[in-house]
Amino acid sequence: MAAEPAVPRRHAAVLACRTGPASGLRRADQPAAMIGAQLPLAVQLRESASFESYYPGPNGDAVQALQSLAVPVLLYGPRGSGRTHLLQAAARHHRAAYLPLAELSAHGPSLLEGLEGAPAVCIDDLEQVAAQREWCIALLRLADQLRARGAGYAFAADAPPERLDLALPDLRTRLGACSRFGLKPLSDEERRELLRERARARGLDLPDDVGRWIINHRARDIPSLLEALERLDRAALAAKRRLTLPFVQSVLEG
Repeated sequence: MAAEPAVPRRHAAVLACRTGPASGLRRADQPAAMIGAQLPLAVQLRESASFESYYPGPNGDAVQALQSLAVPVLLYGPRGSGRTHLLQAAARHHRAAYLPLAELSAHGPSLLEGLEGAPAVCIDDLEQVAAQREWCIALLRLADQLRARGAGYAFAADAPPERLDLALPDLRTRLGACSRFGLKPLSDEERRELLRERARARGLDLPDDVGRWIINHRARDIPSLLEALERLDRAALAAKRRLTLPFVQSVLEG
């Protein structure tokens, strides 16, 4: 059997699609990411991060832009707004390199070396490096290289470019030229509908009064609401109970 071809040392990203332990060479269709020319780092995409599992509500335009990635995209919104979910969904959809800078920024901008050869690039937590000039220079260079190749890219941050403490004005200009989407929070009714959909997918019936109680008495960001539903699913299965209001209150307040 012929030996597998070597991966060039400077190619920094093995596509963001893998499950299972990090070891050896991976096919591009295996779901995750390896990042770093000198320091390979496994970055696991959440299994739930897909466009199909995202409830768009008022953010349908952002979903469409990320699905096509025909032009550069910038997402912004606070923690819990869904920006990481969407960026990981885009990375999976496009088999792109995905870098969460909240986890990786300490390794320095050399992490970006080689990413210009990736099919697409998704960079999360841009605010983590905004004030660092070397990072800004490297990000601008990467954006220019990807644009020259016609490769797609998307950034996500906690604020729009004009509110980021960017050390490089040219990077602010480049980000401002992206298709920008400030992610809007779901309404209470949209949150309840999301919970109903996720409950149905688990084989659970979520009565309206229970959905209203969860929305009004738990943290309202989507990750917290879905974590509450996960707890209820486990408890209902263990106790062989339906999701009545007294049962839900006993589980979530117990």
